[in-house]
Amino acid sequence: MTSRERLLHTLKEEKVDRIPISLYEFDGFYDRWIYNYSEYAKILEYAKDKTDKMHFWSPESKRPNLFYGEVDEKSIETKKWEKEKSIHTKTIIKTPKGEISSLTRQDEGVHTTWTIENLCKNEADAERILSLPYLPYRPSIDSFFALDKKLGDAGIILGDIPDALCLTVEIFGFTKFLLMYMDNQKLIFKLMDFFRERLYNYLKYLLEKGAVTMYRICGPEYATPPYLHPEEFDKLVTPYDKELIKLLHRYQGFARLHSHGKIKRALKSFIEMEIDSTDPIEPPPDGDIELKEAREILGDKITLIGNIEERLLETGSKEEIDKSVRKAIEEGKTSNGGFILCPTAMPLTTPLNKKVQENIIHYIDCGIKYGTID
Repeated sequence: MTSRERLLHTLKEEKVDRIPISLYEFDGFYDRWIYNYSEYAKILEYAKDKTDKMHFWSPESKRPNLFYGEVDEKSIETKKWEKEKSIHTKTIIKTPKGEISSLTRQDEGVHTTWTIENLCKNEADAERILSLPYLPYRPSIDSFFALDKKLGDAGIILGDIPDALCLTVEIFGFTKFLLMYMDNQKLIFKLMDFFRERLYNYLKYLLEKGAVTMYRICGPEYATPPYLHPEEFDKLVTPYDKELIKLLHRYQGFARLHSHGKIKRALKSFIEMEIDSTDPIEPPPDGDIELKEAREILGDKITLIGNIEERLLETGSKEEIDKSVRKAIEEGKTSNGGFILCPTAMPLTTPLNKKVQENIIHYIDCGIKYGTID
């Protein structure tokens, strides 16, 4: 089987020759920098014809957009400066009700961005966001078809979108969001509905234009225990994400619900939303459920993705990796396959430690060793 066939058969609950093996963010998410470092490039070269790409994709546009709405470039101002080997970026946004701003930092050798100050410091800032005019974001999706052709049989495209909860949390920061949710739920749901319309219209546009594939939906983890009770999950996630999932299914797309942490008490809601797959299903202590139990609750119709903790690649022995990969495949697979081996995250520091390089290679080898379906 080709990787594309293997992944599509897995998502459609059809028989496969072996369990697909994913390198997660190494496939597309790190493209802006990963090929500049030989240690990463060597892993990608080794992975050819061994792993199965779910290549991250999102459209690009020369026109500025904010919360999936196009905005006048004059309404956004960006200031950058370097301090102690870190790049700081301040973004100032003009709204009809006044200015809001955020501050981020990117550290040397760490390819991610830390938020120092969120857009919303208080309720007045939230009202400023709600005052933004809405001109739907309509980017070109030519890159989707170009990537699909480039990938060929090596895998499938993975679309990536937040949900309404994700956007709401991230404008406040998680701690402030939780406090705001206790103090002013009316405002929180007003923001959720503001983002809901924009996200739905954006995804519908992509699907109508032919960008039909599997989409990863991020955000549900913010409403899982111990932060919030499952009843709150069914207020903040289920009705909102269910709309996106139904939309994907209408166009024959696949919905992959992304949720770190303790998901056990939310799994019945996963079923209600009719997801096609979920990741990363972290084992205890980071999560609260083993793959075997997740499979028993979710049944054979949902593809399970993940279960290999990123820190195992950072600090584990080859014996520990072998044991974890074997256990994940044995507990996650169905008679047809039903499981995609995947880390919960991937390293993003440079240079990459030699032990981590070797452990990632060993992870791939173990996936092939134990992944054959009889």
